[in-house]
Amino acid sequence: MRRSNLWWGIILVCIGALLLLENLGVLAPLNIKAGPLIFSLALIGLGAWTLWASQRRGHFTTEELSIPLEGEEIQVNLDFGAGELRVTGAALGEILLSGTFEDVEYDVSHEGGRQRVRLSSPPFVGPYWIIGPGQHRRWMMALNDAVPLALTVKTGASDVRLDLTDVQVTRLKLESGANAMHVIAPAHAGYSEIRGSSGAASLSVEIPQGVAARIRTTGALASISVDRERFPKMEGEYRSPDYETAANKVDIKLEMGVGSISIR
Repeated sequence: MRRSNLWWGIILVCIGALLLLENLGVLAPLNIKAGPLIFSLALIGLGAWTLWASQRRGHFTTEELSIPLEGEEIQVNLDFGAGELRVTGAALGEILLSGTFEDVEYDVSHEGGRQRVRLSSPPFVGPYWIIGPGQHRRWMMALNDAVPLALTVKTGASDVRLDLTDVQVTRLKLESGANAMHVIAPAHAGYSEIRGSSGAASLSVEIPQGVAARIRTTGALASISVDRERFPKMEGEYRSPDYETAANKVDIKLEMGVGSISIR
């Protein structure tokens, strides 16, 4: 557990309890403008949550997971709440994905030649930046780099790094909450699509050299930065001059509420 979070939890509970007792008339006035009763209860609740979160790390269940490759059309869905997510590619032979996971539930289904894998995390633990380093859930995983696949990543308050350089992702769908996400696009997948939407986040996309791109972004309150030397703007979108004829290319469409988008 983090000792600092433990003490903050105790302090908040104590202050909330004192203000509650003053509000209820149990204690003599403390000459503190305590505000409404709900404020005292909120402090106690926040303190209790902080105490619980400071000890949560010790209750994570760590699992080494390896899922066989059993289909020709592959769909992988990652439903990740709060914490740290790392995805990369590797030569895994007959294994579709493998890695180390803390608090994971998974389901594998087959229909004809289609294999669908869904990994999800249990209910919300807490934003990784509040719980602190060493306290948040981690998934560290590798995807088979020899088979084409579609990947959906849905995240909450988390730190996400997707290095798909060697993964043959034909379609990547991103749905994120308040998080920081860095994506390296596939380098040898032929044609790939990246579609993403976020309420409030920081999203950066790195496009490997030799990969062409078509980029469309929207965001009323978003800061959008695109490397215009590689992807000049034309006809309302950013596009590589050789996009139509490139052997490897990525079609990107991102929607951002509040936050920042960086594409290089």
